[in-house]
Amino acid sequence: MNPFLRQNTDASAGASFLPEDYVERQSSSRANALALSLFAIVMVGVIAAFFVTTRRWETVRRQQSQVNELYAQEAKKIEQLKSLEAQRSQMLDKAEITTALTERIPRSVLLEQIVNRCPDNSLAFVELELKSKRIEPPKEQPKADAKAPAVKSLADAKKDSKEERKEPVRAPKFEYSLLVNGIAQRNTDVTDFLSKLGECTLLDRPDLAYIDTTKIDQTTFRKFQITAGLNAAVDARPTNLPAQAADSSKQPAKSTAGADSKAE
Repeated sequence: MNPFLRQNTDASAGASFLPEDYVERQSSSRANALALSLFAIVMVGVIAAFFVTTRRWETVRRQQSQVNELYAQEAKKIEQLKSLEAQRSQMLDKAEITTALTERIPRSVLLEQIVNRCPDNSLAFVELELKSKRIEPPKEQPKADAKAPAVKSLADAKKDSKEERKEPVRAPKFEYSLLVNGIAQRNTDVTDFLSKLGECTLLDRPDLAYIDTTKIDQTTFRKFQITAGLNAAVDARPTNLPAQAADSSKQPAKSTAGADSKAE
């Protein structure tokens, strides 16, 4: 039964002069037109929703593309920053190695400080020896509970050799010691010289190793040996010359007979 058809009642049947077939066709036409209209409205809504959704997705894709471009740009900046940090680290390592290989206390400055503290015409140097000893970094001790090394293939050996090559070069560290051999006329000259060396900021813990008597041309002298280390915290290069060394450098150098310097 068609719901769009009019129900024939006794009153309408007597008042209508149209055939029932015509009336039924008109009702069916109105129903079909109404259904088509509703279908068109639904399709228009679906198409509109599709276009709106597509536009939103295009906006999202555009924003995603912009974010990806920004991410790529920032990634390039990060890579450049890492490269600059690696170059900076290499330059610092080279500077540290150069500084370690450069004498922080020039021998001319050290010799000047020692000579200026020598008593006048009562003490002479026989030998000045400067020794350097390289300080090796402590090696890592293998752990007691370490497992036995696994069998490695040639590929693993190549990887290990590459990793070993990538290890950074460490700046060497040196420990310097000074040995002073000389002769003096009196014991007090040696003690005065030792006390003056103790006031020198370039030296560390000067000590009298021994003192003994010796004869030269029937004249008795005091033969002595003084050992000291160099102060690693002092930088006496021309650009960083301490005030004390600068003041003492203004004093005239004292002549010492028979002085002989030796450095290793």
